[in-house]
Amino acid sequence: MTPIWLDGADVAAIDGLESLRGSAWFPPIIWRVPDDGSIARHSAAVTLVAHLAGRAPETVSLARTRAGAPTVARPAGWHIGLARRGGSALIAAAPYPVAVDRELLGASPPLWDMLTPIETAALTRLRAGDRPDAWLRRWTIKEAHAKLIGEPRRIAPERIATRITSPTDAFGRFEGVSRCWSRERDGAIETVAVWAHDVSRGDMRVRSDPAFRPYPD
Repeated sequence: MTPIWLDGADVAAIDGLESLRGSAWFPPIIWRVPDDGSIARHSAAVTLVAHLAGRAPETVSLARTRAGAPTVARPAGWHIGLARRGGSALIAAAPYPVAVDRELLGASPPLWDMLTPIETAALTRLRAGDRPDAWLRRWTIKEAHAKLIGEPRRIAPERIATRITSPTDAFGRFEGVSRCWSRERDGAIETVAVWAHDVSRGDMRVRSDPAFRPYPD
């Protein structure tokens, strides 16, 4: 299972949606749109959920949790995640909890105190010029994982452990294990996170992958 990324396209561009509905293989869908304000973001989120659920937009209702996280009030069984930075917004939707983060690439040095000792060791093995982007990718994983928990402000970043398993795939761990996918696009790093047990139910390739249990219990 891999996410489906849409860059400004109409959500109708998603291929094979009918076969995905109700399937255990349903991937997270992430739609990048211009960040034209809260009303536009809300409208885009409603449009995405309605299209994926096969519902009319007027039947979709969004809300916020006590911690301020976006949630789908109607229809039942759907979840969304939001992120915005640099004039673009990411809207993620899936039939299980999902979260996203987007950060702009730059030459800022890593903030070492926000890393675990293992993460620090991994970054120090890189060339100095490669460290800022590598640090930023781990930061987006930590942010997306914290949003997935639902209360990101209470969690110190260094408490979330990350493991990079490929140029796109990774895991996060704190109060559960998340499966994460990242990409670089138009001067930003974007990451989507879902709980590993949610995607493993429908993807035996994930369950049988040694990286599925990336940390000792």
